[in-house]
Amino acid sequence: MNIKMIFFALPLLLILFSCNNKETAVTDRQSDSINLLSQNNDSQNIAIKSSSESGSINSKSPNESYIEQLKAEAYRLNGGNSIKNVELENGKATITYIKNFKEYKKLNPQSGLTESDLKSYWSTGDAIKKMLVGSPARIMKNLELINEVKIVLPFENKTHQIDVKKSELVKFTGKSMNEIKSDWSKSFADPYIYNKEGREEFFKKFGNSN
Repeated sequence: MNIKMIFFALPLLLILFSCNNKETAVTDRQSDSINLLSQNNDSQNIAIKSSSESGSINSKSPNESYIEQLKAEAYRLNGGNSIKNVELENGKATITYIKNFKEYKKLNPQSGLTESDLKSYWSTGDAIKKMLVGSPARIMKNLELINEVKIVLPFENKTHQIDVKKSELVKFTGKSMNEIKSDWSKSFADPYIYNKEGREEFFKKFGNSN
């Protein structure tokens, strides 16, 4: 009799055990879903925060955004860490370099560059004219909002400067801004920056040293 009851009770126990396992599996899956949902919420919070932060950046006036772009572009120019001032007014960029080593050290107090190094930099390989000829075109091809660039570089008791308008650049080179941008080396750099005759011709047209 006892043996029969054991055989009868055993299947019931197996059924109950199976049900408990299913409930546990469901509970585990629900727990995983809750954790995943929590992760998704965290991701959304991060996205909202990023959006909010980017919104604060974009809330700057257009002119502030443009001047930041111009400064970033200017500091990429040759001797960019010697630039003292960058201005933007009505589409015209004016970039002014330091006038002496004292001003350079004020801008770059941690720099190990010596006064002799600074002089050598601008005195070697026609560096001043290469920078003055190439920089306005480089800025205008990279920043569509700029229609004119003036650069002033005081050096060795002289002020070297250039002033180029976009329309004048296109007329002088016979190339559109798209052509200059798409093939910088062939359209401008090789014939006007690195070619001595082209460089002199361009500087004579748009620049001066007094």
